[in-house]
Formats: sequence, structure tokens, C-alpha cells
Amino acid sequence: MLKGLSKVFVLVTGALLLNGCNTSVTSEAAFLQWLDNPSNGLIKKASANGFSLSLKYLPSEYLAYIEMKKGNDGRSQQDFLDDFKDSMSLLFSIEHNAHGIDATNYDVQNMVGYKQRINDLNFELKRHLFVKGQDGEKISPVLTTFENNYEVGGKKTFYIVFTNTNVDEEENKSIDIVFEDPFLDTGISHFVFKKKNIEEIPTLEFIN
Repeated sequence: MLKGLSKVFVLVTGALLLNGCNTSVTSEAAFLQWLDNPSNGLIKKASANGFSLSLKYLPSEYLAYIEMKKGNDGRSQQDFLDDFKDSMSLLFSIEHNAHGIDATNYDVQNMVGYKQRINDLNFELKRHLFVKGQDGEKISPVLTTFENNYEVGGKKTFYIVFTNTNVDEEENKSIDIVFEDPFLDTGISHFVFKKKNIEEIPTLEFIN
């Protein structure tokens, strides 16, 4: 068993190539493993009231690659990259440690309350998740999409998009994204991304 795991590890890490100070990734599987490694600084986690919260930074190059895989309709790779160059996209996930409890049914008493919670998660989340600006102002996302309303299981995921216009002009060396939770009694969570880590995302060789 351990020998098999070692072979898999070698195959995946072998797709990470060092070139001076820059890292390049030659397979999608290796990149996703790199992205999910907290030590690389692009996934941040918090926990409270039995819930685990995670916020993952999604590089624009990878998002463009995902869209290209759906069909290019005569569009170039640069066209797809341009679609994401002025935005910052993230994946926000919420999961409870108890079976049967999730973000859609926590503290919900009836079907009316359930429908209201679904509506809140779809349309009100953007009012409670924001980038904290240098002077304390709240920079709201331009898009929050509930990715899996009908998913079987406890994990619920949301696609979050901020415009780069306001975020990039901040002089701070980090981006503080705050979730002020009005739904699940988890309080206030901070997800702090260092701009240095974002700038050090490896080159995605497999998209060329």
C-alpha cells in the first residue's frame, strides 16, 4: 500500500518543475494538488460552531483553461485570459462536522425557513462577504453564485468574484476577505491572502 502511494506521489510531484526561482506545473492534477496545499497560501480555512469554512483563490489562467476546455468557438487563449484579467475569483466552501447539518438547514425549522435560507445564500451572501479595504471600507463582490444547491451531502460551495479595480489599488501586502456570518452562528472570519503568494503561482505549462 505504501509503495503504491509513493509512486503516486512521485508522479504528481514530478509534474512540478523548478526553473530558477519560478515553478512550472505540467499537469492539471499536480496543479490542483499544489493549489489545495495550505502551505502555498492560496487556500485559507476557519472553523466555528461545528462548521469548517474555506476560501480558495482561483488563478485567472486556470479559469481561462477551464472555459477553453468547454469549447473555444474560434476564440484564442488570450481572449479567454482577457475575460478574467480584471477580476479576482474564489471558491467559498462551508461544511458541518455533523451528518445531516449543512448551510441550507442549520437552525431552520420548516419549509418556509428552508426556502428563505436558500434565497439568502443565493442573493444575500454578497452583503456579508467582503474585502476589507485599507481604510476599513467594505469592498463587496460583484458576483456570488451558489454552485451546488442540489448537491447531496453537507458541503456547500459558492463561486465569488471581486473586481480587481478596487482590490489592486490597495497598498497593503495582503488581501483580507471577511465573512460576517448572519446565518450559521460562526461569527466573523478573516481569510488573509498574501499578495506575494498570489504573485508566485506557478506557470501552468499544461494549458499551452
